Amino acid sequence: MQATTSIFQSPWRFWHGAAVLASAMTLYILLSWAHMEIVRQTVGMEAYLGEGPRLPPHVLVAGQAIKAGALLTMLWLVGLRLKGLSARWIGLVPVKPVWIGLGVLTGLGGFCVLLALAKLIVVIVPDWLAFARAPFALDAGNSLAGSIAFLVMTLAITPVAEEIFFRGFLFRWMSGHHRVWLAAGVSSVMFGVAHILPPQAIAATLMALVLCWLYWRTGSIWPSVAAHVTNNAIGIGLGAAAAGGHLPAWLTP
Repeated sequence: MQATTSIFQSPWRFWHGAAVLASAMTLYILLSWAHMEIVRQTVGMEAYLGEGPRLPPHVLVAGQAIKAGALLTMLWLVGLRLKGLSARWIGLVPVKPVWIGLGVLTGLGGFCVLLALAKLIVVIVPDWLAFARAPFALDAGNSLAGSIAFLVMTLAITPVAEEIFFRGFLFRWMSGHHRVWLAAGVSSVMFGVAHILPPQAIAATLMALVLCWLYWRTGSIWPSVAAHVTNNAIGIGLGAAAAGGHLPAWLTP
């Protein structure tokens, strides 16, 4: 499906799209609160935050599952099923391999920006180093099941869920009611804010602008999914290598 003006004719009226966004965010907040409360009542918040440089793997997996589940569930129920829309409206359509390649390059570039920002912030605020370390390492201290669950969630489920929601729905809905550049800017900032930590938030915002362009040119989310997977895969790989002391200083924050 090649880019035409019609692919950004949003199938959602303004208030319908707003209802999708509000319902997804509400469900995500409620599930996150319940998750943290369960942890607090069982192993305690210290375990939730992690005693060392990394979070317990099950906490990361649960957090990602909550986000993906909330975004996709409410988008499907309120955004698609309620209006009888097919998956093609959120970009689940084939695309030429060259665009997948561009997505991979975008993911690589995005990680380089993230690394540079992390280094800069650590230089300016040395105490930030505690937040710059990888949250999870694939080492002998983790169970095989936990490592596999983390990889599947980070390299498959989360990228697809976030691209469907932030590009397939949010960017498309906004671009149906505002200029494309404004929709790209606002949806990209929202995507960045969702990553919370400053280096990740800034890098995610900048990369999201390119991901919106890829979607605008192709009408498919798969190039942006490729970028997302590439970015996450590099982060996991380098994080595991850094934890084992196998990386040069210039590749670590």
